[in-house]
Amino acid sequence: MTDLAVLFAEYERALLASPVVARFTVLKRRIIERAGFMRVRAELTNGGLLEFSEFWNTEDNDETTLRKYTYHWQTAGGQLMRRWDNAPHHPELPHAPHHVHPGDEAPEGNLQPPTLQTVLAEIEAKLSSANNNDIVATD
Repeated sequence: MTDLAVLFAEYERALLASPVVARFTVLKRRIIERAGFMRVRAELTNGGLLEFSEFWNTEDNDETTLRKYTYHWQTAGGQLMRRWDNAPHHPELPHAPHHVHPGDEAPEGNLQPPTLQTVLAEIEAKLSSANNNDIVATD
């Protein structure tokens, strides 16, 4: 069984350690009996925003499962960079309901749900790349 208090504390440490996170606010963090929810808004060093939420549930067999998630990354001007989620609105995609919306492009199937660490790594890679003018644009 995953200890959600430990997991959520790891998320906060990852945000503190990330070179692209300027500051973050835990909007909601709640753990009750066999379920937990966390929602965070992180301001990025380039003025962009990462907002994410996760809902976890522990089943009768003591397996803790990520039930719902969304990670939303946008520029300072509000342009969507990527959004990962498991809303059931794209059943036609492989690996549904897991999918990612890459900016203005059509959604793509995602084999696994992302983790905060993989999302931060992707943002860090994009922001550190030599050609990131579109990412820092304020629209």
